[in-house]
Amino acid sequence: MTLKESAAADAARRLRTVFDQLETGRTSPDDVHAANTAMDLAAVFGVTAHDYAARLSTPKR
Repeated sequence: MTLKESAAADAARRLRTVFDQLETGRTSPDDVHAANTAMDLAAVFGVTAHDYAARLSTPKR
């Protein structure tokens, strides 16, 4: 796994956590911050919205 793939996978996992929380109507500020930070880091490696869409459209692992 490349750094880009690893960063994208981690950010997508954190985003999925926040999206799951949104479905229940309650988000954790810490989880939102972690997702934002992971996305910022992933952007350094060239991760795009397309990468997230591909990962988030697959079933949960």
